[in-house]
Amino acid sequence: MKKQKPLWLKLLLTLLILGLVACVWEFASSQNPYILPIKRALKYEVLGLTTADEARETAGLNPDTLRVSLYENGQLADGTPSPDTDCKRVYEDDRITRLVNYTHGYQLDFPAGMQFDFSLSPLYVYGQGDGFDVTISREKADYQSMKDVVTFELSTFLPGIFNDTTVADYVDHYEHRFLMSETWQQNNGVTVTSAMDEAINARFVLAQVHDFPDDVYDGYLYITYFTSSREYLQVMFRYRQGDAVLDELWELTRNARIFDPLGTAVYNTDYAPVVREDGELSPETQALYDSLYDFDAPMQWGIFMQDFYESGFDNKLTQMEQDLDYTFPLVLYYRHFPTHDFPTEVMQENYEAGRLVELTLQLTDNNNMDMFAKSPLLEIYRGNMDEELRQWARDAKAFGHPFLFRLNNEMNSDWTSYGGVVNLSDPRIFTAVWQRIWRIFEEEGVDNCLWIFNPHDRQAPPSDWNNSLAYYPGNEYVHLIGVTGYNNGTYYTKWAEEWREFDVIYDQIWDEYYPHFGQFPWIITEFASSGIGGDKVAWIDNMFEHIHDYPNIRMAVWFSFADFDDSSGGTPARTYWLDETPETLDAFRRGLKAQFAD
Repeated sequence: MKKQKPLWLKLLLTLLILGLVACVWEFASSQNPYILPIKRALKYEVLGLTTADEARETAGLNPDTLRVSLYENGQLADGTPSPDTDCKRVYEDDRITRLVNYTHGYQLDFPAGMQFDFSLSPLYVYGQGDGFDVTISREKADYQSMKDVVTFELSTFLPGIFNDTTVADYVDHYEHRFLMSETWQQNNGVTVTSAMDEAINARFVLAQVHDFPDDVYDGYLYITYFTSSREYLQVMFRYRQGDAVLDELWELTRNARIFDPLGTAVYNTDYAPVVREDGELSPETQALYDSLYDFDAPMQWGIFMQDFYESGFDNKLTQMEQDLDYTFPLVLYYRHFPTHDFPTEVMQENYEAGRLVELTLQLTDNNNMDMFAKSPLLEIYRGNMDEELRQWARDAKAFGHPFLFRLNNEMNSDWTSYGGVVNLSDPRIFTAVWQRIWRIFEEEGVDNCLWIFNPHDRQAPPSDWNNSLAYYPGNEYVHLIGVTGYNNGTYYTKWAEEWREFDVIYDQIWDEYYPHFGQFPWIITEFASSGIGGDKVAWIDNMFEHIHDYPNIRMAVWFSFADFDDSSGGTPARTYWLDETPETLDAFRRGLKAQFAD
């Protein structure tokens, strides 16, 4: 009888195998500067990615007409590319432009005459050609739970033992669930077809948009190139329907090559406030704007309460101000377009009370409750709502006093009707609509509002093309930068929500935003901590201790309400009320007293 191995030995062998798998994975995906030279020297090939070589880069190009351009850190350069910098090569002959992006490990062909923008290289490359444009990003399936991650990674190495969790499923849900929905297509006038090309392991999705203006792209071609890892290459073309360029794009995209990335991508942004001409803002509004640039002045606090809609501004707000011994100089108020008119009475009431209003206008006609419904963002993009917007602008002008104007906050999300992923996964539609509304306000003489650009600190989907920078409408269209980060608490365990302290949230926001928006005044347009899952009093203490670490923040607005779990009868799931307990209110009062005592 064969002797059985003891249980402890079986467990040890299992752990050793798993450890070996983890080491192989770490080596294959590592960008450690000590490991990269070894990988390059060995021409290490793993997970379907191969090291680039010059012969493959020039294959199929005409040597008689070939021109080569090297870019390092976003700038045209000479010589041999360094593997440690942000390097890209552009080859061009009489027929093809070939982009080799070393830092993201891919090679793609386009029709000749392409121009590329590498300013957001860590996120994506944007290119423009004759009659089309393209956005290219290398993504990674970021599963919601560690169980999914482990299941997928182990099934890659040990197929048939673990249940598969595929990258295609991830892309279907996070990238394309609106686009591929028949309900969304019917409501928004879009026809979609898709096909998988097994020969190149890529999926093609073709979207034709009806009734878009002649001067914008109305055709979309999305290509997802899968690898044998969790990484995938996402390419989005925009073109005009009926243009022969689609056939050429379709042919050239079959030449795509994905390889092991080298180097580190860098940004080349120049975001800064525009010096405004005299008279562009009313004197009262200009004075407010100038005051926000005094980074040494005490920051101010604002608040949102649901009671504003139910009982006005002189009920619960007055009581809270008495309890805090503080008069809020700022309140947050929401309106939806096209459902709501400009709230003239609310604005006037608060102005007379000495309060500034952060007026949030969201392009939704269902309070962001149905992401598959008809999109007002697309309707404005079509030019179908200009007169309604003009009336809004006229009423804003007639009000005549300063207000903060927050348009379409948290656009880098999948929970807003105007979010990028809900609208053809195309952030450029968002920026075009923003600019359109700005121009309408400008034409109507609105000189009393300050525009706030306000993404969320957590983008959904967590894709590079969906990063907040993709939605920035341009220096001339923004006065203030809005930042938003909540401690959601831990109610939703299915979403793996974690308790996050204030400094953890805003350290990350500061690190991400300051290199790009460091010259702007900032406002925390809304934030709060839930009371579920941790010590809310300690969270508030931490907030007052650290908020002055971020001198660009000139105002902060506490969202004193809650999110509710409709699946359990409306149970409060994220309890953001500032007065959730007497202790939380007292903690805020103590913090205010200490701040203004200094």
